[in-house]
Amino acid sequence: MRENRRINLVFWSKFLLILVAFAFFFTIKSVNYDRYPLMGHLEEYAYSWMGIHLIESGIPRTWSPAGKFPIQDNVFSGKIVGYDIELNVDILSPWLDLPPLYGLLSGGVAHFYGANPWSILPASYIRLPALFFAFATTIVLFLLTKKLFGFWPAILATTIYSLTPLFVFGQRLSVAENGITFFYILAIYLTILYLEKQKWYFLSFLPIVIGLAGLMKQTGFLIVFFIIFLLAKNKLWKEIAFVLLGVSWFVGVLLAYGAAVDWNLFVQINLQQSGRPVGFLGLPFLLSSPGYSINFFYDGWYIFSLFAAVYLAITKFADKRFQLVSLAFIFWAMVVVFSGGQTDVLLWYHFPFFPFLSISAALLLFEIIRQPNLVTTILVIGLLLSGRSFLSNEFKPQIEPAKFRFIITMLVSPAIFYFLLKKTVFLRITKIVLVSVIVVGFFLNTQAIYSAFPIASESKSFPYGPGTFLSGAYLPFFWRFLLIQ
Repeated sequence: MRENRRINLVFWSKFLLILVAFAFFFTIKSVNYDRYPLMGHLEEYAYSWMGIHLIESGIPRTWSPAGKFPIQDNVFSGKIVGYDIELNVDILSPWLDLPPLYGLLSGGVAHFYGANPWSILPASYIRLPALFFAFATTIVLFLLTKKLFGFWPAILATTIYSLTPLFVFGQRLSVAENGITFFYILAIYLTILYLEKQKWYFLSFLPIVIGLAGLMKQTGFLIVFFIIFLLAKNKLWKEIAFVLLGVSWFVGVLLAYGAAVDWNLFVQINLQQSGRPVGFLGLPFLLSSPGYSINFFYDGWYIFSLFAAVYLAITKFADKRFQLVSLAFIFWAMVVVFSGGQTDVLLWYHFPFFPFLSISAALLLFEIIRQPNLVTTILVIGLLLSGRSFLSNEFKPQIEPAKFRFIITMLVSPAIFYFLLKKTVFLRITKIVLVSVIVVGFFLNTQAIYSAFPIASESKSFPYGPGTFLSGAYLPFFWRFLLIQ
């Protein structure tokens, strides 16, 4: 009886922790989602204008970074305005650079709210699909990590994914990669469930998941190769044939869409995109370019996650669980290398491997805390307090040099003394320091996310449009500790 009570207590305690944690994560992802990243990002409008025009006129129209083809009409050239934003664009018709699904979602929300397709669409409208994909990705990330490594690594991985500024700001950006991220990790999770349980319904969803990813952006179809790889490892040839046939139907839907709009244009655009300048600088650039938009964003948690992914791929590859995480990361890294330009600063291409970076970072942190050494301690201290740097602007300076040097020296000292003297007391202090740095790092990140727009707009004026039910996300009581005045 006592044992049953203890089990029930543990279960309900974990369940309550999950509810509180996810409510917190979803609120942090939502707060000011329409204001930061700043409104007016042209890549977001490529999707949303295309979608809203397709819904309202039956013709996909938007601007194109690839330029105009002779068989396209330039239906608008000049400034599109709204909410104190002016964007100089050429609106092309028809537009077939990308499949229609994500644009229909993004533009569909704007249409639902009654936005004008020939104006600046409010970020609060067009980012809603990305935000919901972010919520769903977080849930699947937790489930996948829990299945592979247990409850506490799953909690830490989802915390990293939800409280790392670079990851969170990327999850808000209204681009197809946020949808592909969800479908990518979901496809992997369904495959693992099928390999374990051999239930047909897990397999039957795989072509749908991969096909929907491909209808958001062509690179989504490439997920099928990773799933085939996982099935081939287990010699499941019939399952491979089923998945290929199912996905081919969605490829047919995309081809039919192109034929229905303008087949010649569809072929020309896809041929042009296949000739992007890929090359041997692709992977070096990917590994040295932290960011979520078109500017670098030097988030220490992201850098640590990259270290973790590479370290685990080298040292833990024999373990099938770690192997899966490493392969999922490197597969999408190679998708970026093969499909993007060598040094193309379109950093949203990286989004689908962000969940696997979060898992890698969580696993490495557990390993470091169990057995820290001088180098790993310096890495954790030097990288995981980077959120402090985002809490500054023209009126709020960075930390003073003397104070920074003193803090780092004091934090690293126990690890140095343990390295030199091998006294257990210094090892214990080092572990306490590491846990404290992780907790403080999360707090600083949360402050940076929660206060990003107020900090950015304290000395400048930035536009924002009408809100939605999520625009006013609020943390009662806790906001006093998170908002930087």
